[in-house]
Amino acid sequence: MRAIVLSDSHGDTASLERAIASVGEKNIDMIIHLGDIARDVDYLEMMYYPIKVVSVVGNNDFLRSGDHERVITFDNHKIFICHGHTLGVSYGTEKLETMARAKECEAALFGHTHSSSLKKCDDGLIVLNPGSVSRPRGTKPSFAVLETDGGKLKAAIVDWVL
Repeated sequence: MRAIVLSDSHGDTASLERAIASVGEKNIDMIIHLGDIARDVDYLEMMYYPIKVVSVVGNNDFLRSGDHERVITFDNHKIFICHGHTLGVSYGTEKLETMARAKECEAALFGHTHSSSLKKCDDGLIVLNPGSVSRPRGTKPSFAVLETDGGKLKAAIVDWVL
């Protein structure tokens, strides 16, 4: 299975479309959006039905109710997703990692910083920020891909040009 992980699109649906096209819509089983801006999720749900779209709200999703964090299942793998602002990810991922471990997740995905990062902790926890497809900070525009291969969860960041 394959999921595309997006965050911080801030209304730039054209960048969302280009990111999805670069992976190939037919090659995607799930779209994960990590917040900012929630109306982009409505657009993804409409444009890419029947692909499952899961999301959380971010700090700029003022008029939208929804979860700031949640646990999802991706091909039998538990994944903690959040925007990250409520867990202080701008100052480090310790709280995020603690929360993901407490919920017995294999991966913790977050946005908010607009900078992509990927690390695998000693205990195997994957900590992933896909960056921003439209407003990167200090990096190129980016998104991430999650895949399962032989029962293992794998993650990669994809940098690209607008």
